[in-house]
Amino acid sequence: MQSSRLFRLCRHVFAFIFAVVSIISPARATSFTTDQSDIWSALGEDGWAIQFIQRGSAIFATIYVYDPATNSIWYTATLESAGGFTWAGDLYISQGPWFGTIPFSSGAVHLRKVGTMTWTASTVTTGTLTYSVDGVVVAKSLQRYLIRYDDISGSYYGGFVYTLSGCTNPANNGPTTEFSAIQVSQNGLNVTIHESIATGGSCNYLGTYSQAGQMGALNGTFTCSNGAIGTFQAFEMQVTISGISGRFVGKNQFCNTSGRFGGVRSTQ
Repeated sequence: MQSSRLFRLCRHVFAFIFAVVSIISPARATSFTTDQSDIWSALGEDGWAIQFIQRGSAIFATIYVYDPATNSIWYTATLESAGGFTWAGDLYISQGPWFGTIPFSSGAVHLRKVGTMTWTASTVTTGTLTYSVDGVVVAKSLQRYLIRYDDISGSYYGGFVYTLSGCTNPANNGPTTEFSAIQVSQNGLNVTIHESIATGGSCNYLGTYSQAGQMGALNGTFTCSNGAIGTFQAFEMQVTISGISGRFVGKNQFCNTSGRFGGVRSTQ
């Protein structure tokens, strides 16, 4: 009885949250684009990398490479949005006091512009980096670098905002919102999800998990208590101590589905 009351309360809370989100314009959104923050590297070129930290429309980039004498060296840039999924800015090298100097003197740090840098995201997990250092131009195809697999298991309260298309009953085509309690179990790369829908009914999902950098993906099949069966792909999945979010596409014998999902982690 207590859990039933809690579920009804969460349902009303999320209805309010999604109502607020739906009226916020993209220009005011916290996230400007798919989060580019990660360590990125070129396939087969272990030993150097670039790190992006994105905040709003800007990306701070630090690249770890080697100079003509093969000594390690790094450069930094603040990249501003150039429209779409492209960012560009000036590239700098810095020189300053020995790291063991106490106290460290920020005034002794000097920056020199060495060229420019441009980053274009091709997909959620790949992109092209072009930069120049004192006239030497480099272009690389990069991918997110995986440090560790995330554990997405847990109990979440959240919702799905999606669009139905190609439905056997055309009246069902269009946007819809669904609020759910979600239980996720993960064993290695095998993931099981049980969704209890607030308006009644449930769905079970079985999938295989993969990850590139901080972005997770899940491909699998599902069955629902209303008789729907089909396949799904979840991607751009990010999980934190607070919750989980991502995008998905799916298909069953009735409709095609495309949308987003998110949920806060239960503390119980």
